[in-house]
Amino acid sequence: MRRCCACGREGERESFLRFVELEGKPVFDPYRKLPGRGFNVCPTRECLKKFLKKHFKGKVEPERLYSEVLEALKKQFLNTLSLCHRTGITVIGQDNVKGFRKRKGVLILCKDLSPKTKERLKNCGELVVEDVFTMEEVGSSLKKNSLAGVVFVEMVGLGRKLYEVGRKLNSLRFQKVQVSD
Repeated sequence: MRRCCACGREGERESFLRFVELEGKPVFDPYRKLPGRGFNVCPTRECLKKFLKKHFKGKVEPERLYSEVLEALKKQFLNTLSLCHRTGITVIGQDNVKGFRKRKGVLILCKDLSPKTKERLKNCGELVVEDVFTMEEVGSSLKKNSLAGVVFVEMVGLGRKLYEVGRKLNSLRFQKVQVSD
């Protein structure tokens, strides 16, 4: 069990973002490999703000750190998706996915899909990562020369890691921010 250094919530290690202090500034550690004392923070804007205020007051702009973390999570997600595809736990294409009914796994719906298609497919996966990536980004991650707008990844093996990264990504993107200082 770990504890968020901003709000005090307890949870499993994978449910938190990890930061390490380097040269007096926080550095996001998405793969949990950097040396040094780590700070665990809930994947919300509010906790990121509290964390910076508590430990790094005035050294880093909260919105800058937020965008850096978001970009690092997107990169980690695409890298993990690529590995998942190599292990054979991905289903690609809306025709292949549309027969599913709430299966355990991650459903990726790209920005460029029509709203009607997204709505029709939303109930196919337990976790839906929507409007984060373009078809081109997902296609190149899968090492295809074509576009991929809908991908389902089963929650086995590396699929579990993808699920955790997707949860953090969704949590950061959809968190409502309260402006109060």
